[in-house]
Amino acid sequence: MKELQRVQVGEFNIKNAITIQELEKEKQKINLKIITIEKLFKESKKIYIDDKKLSLFLNGVQLTKNEPDGIYKIYNNNKFIGIGVIKENLLKRDIII
Repeated sequence: MKELQRVQVGEFNIKNAITIQELEKEKQKINLKIITIEKLFKESKKIYIDDKKLSLFLNGVQLTKNEPDGIYKIYNNNKFIGIGVIKENLLKRDIII
């Protein structure tokens, strides 16, 4: 094999990619081209946690949540915090922004 080029990972496709040069030219349009983590997980359900539980969550403590296993968007005071995973009624942090 002489060359290998990855053209797609998940929903990311090279057809939708832009170069760094294009990005620098179009700084005003940058928000239209960037996919945030929150948008990437748009199909995931939301979980809201209060300030006390947020501190525990951010420090890696698993929280009890009576929800189906899966990936969830985590919010505190209507602000997106990151992604959490519930497995066997325990919510664990996964991606924190």
